[in-house]
Amino acid sequence: MNKKRMILSAAFVVILILGLFCYNRQNTYKFTRILLGTVVNITIISGSEAKALKASDQAFMEIERIENLMSPYRDGDIKNINTNAYIKAVKVTEETLNLMLHAQEISGLTNGSFDITFAAISKLWNFKGKNFIPPEKKLLNKLLPGFNYKNISIATTAKTVKFKNRYTKIGLGGIAKGYAIKKGVLAIKDNGIDNAILEAGGDVQVLGDKFGKLWKIGLRHPRNDDLVLSILLKDEDSIASSGDYERYVIYKGKRYHHILDSNTGFPAYTFASVSVISKDPVDADAYATALFVMGKESAVNFLKERQDLKAIFIDSEMHLSASSELKEQVNVFGNEEIEWF
Repeated sequence: MNKKRMILSAAFVVILILGLFCYNRQNTYKFTRILLGTVVNITIISGSEAKALKASDQAFMEIERIENLMSPYRDGDIKNINTNAYIKAVKVTEETLNLMLHAQEISGLTNGSFDITFAAISKLWNFKGKNFIPPEKKLLNKLLPGFNYKNISIATTAKTVKFKNRYTKIGLGGIAKGYAIKKGVLAIKDNGIDNAILEAGGDVQVLGDKFGKLWKIGLRHPRNDDLVLSILLKDEDSIASSGDYERYVIYKGKRYHHILDSNTGFPAYTFASVSVISKDPVDADAYATALFVMGKESAVNFLKERQDLKAIFIDSEMHLSASSELKEQVNVFGNEEIEWF
């Protein structure tokens, strides 16, 4: 080996050792707050605790800002819309307007399987009540015409929202959490963090990796606290789940849950759980609900036209099925078998 090559080789070894040293100096920092009505966890890998703390603080601030703006219970856009939009056109922020336009687009693409006007009848379904009784069909049928995304009129230039039906109300619960996660992750990135994971009530988006390995998360069983499978998430992957176990009541032996079908006003009895993987947490959140309401055949056909979306289904019999593109990322536990589509 000539002298020049020896020097280059030595330099390479030094660079490699320094690289490993810097890599090993990376630490894991975890932060938790209660927001969006759930527990929000942020895990950041960084060589600076101060940098990680600043990034997490700004992410939490963004999530809280979205919650204040889009919660129907706080003095923000959604409460104002629900109070006044049938009477007059209501001016909203551009941020709310754009998210509502996206929600309307998804509603159109899914024939109303995703519909933010579920709030027209959601008050009839009091899953937290001690003496739960399914709503009377007479009252449900009275309010049901309000449960239709076509009742929303949005004027993009004026930035206003108007309702066409007196019973129409909206809730962004099926899409705002994904949006809050997206904004939180963007805040983390803007603070120079390359590797992190943000989780809010089971919905997740990741950045980079975990010390050179893909982030791994578990998918829970819909009927107990066990994990059904694990899934590896690549850089900027997000996953969101909708299930009949999140808010439900067993009444006279029948499960009633919060994912409502606009055609009937009753829960959609299609799946036990639907998880959607996308690079956009907003789409993952919304399409998890949409595919749940669609049912398996329609959902699989829909996914064939959407290469940006992958899904994992668990039906009422606890059978697993998933997008074939996920084969290298999914590990099923126990003796469970999975059908690939």
